[in-house]
Amino acid sequence: MDNKKIELVIQTNDDISADNQDIKIAFYSNIGFFIEVAQMLEYNIRKLICYHKSVIEIEEGEITKKRVEAICEKYNKYYLKTYKDKYTLGKLNKELECVKSIKKETFDIFNEINDYRILIVHKIFQNNIAIDRFRDSKYVNDYMKQRLLPMINKTNAINNMIINIINAYKEDLHAYKDDVGIPYEK
Repeated sequence: MDNKKIELVIQTNDDISADNQDIKIAFYSNIGFFIEVAQMLEYNIRKLICYHKSVIEIEEGEITKKRVEAICEKYNKYYLKTYKDKYTLGKLNKELECVKSIKKETFDIFNEINDYRILIVHKIFQNNIAIDRFRDSKYVNDYMKQRLLPMINKTNAINNMIINIINAYKEDLHAYKDDVGIPYEK
């Protein structure tokens, strides 16, 4: 193993937590992690919509190899379309309403996460010079503990729930593929 020292470069806005570099770095790290987790949620919502629509459509008719392949291809194209057409978390949330097993409260949480992501990107970072409170490390630290970290935890929890639902649909879809002899990645 090479013991060369690695030089790290971290760029930040000097106006945020101007009096404490550690809190500033923690703030930027946690914001980055929140954005990552929110992006994973967006990715998983795309997958859930496609799995759900595929399974529902397969169950509505005769289960043949040709039909299952066509349905899977249709929703593979739909999945790619959501990227091409730049479906946001908010738009995906509306698309997800087709999954009737998801409770209204969960959609409220999706909206809260989306609103918070918009707040982070458009309010804090676009207007941070105007928000003098973010200069004070105590305010930044309190904000992280009271708002940012709870939103990270909420986003992680809802993402895990979505993954569990995806896995249930995936099992159904794989069973249909097995029934008609369509190979899939295991």
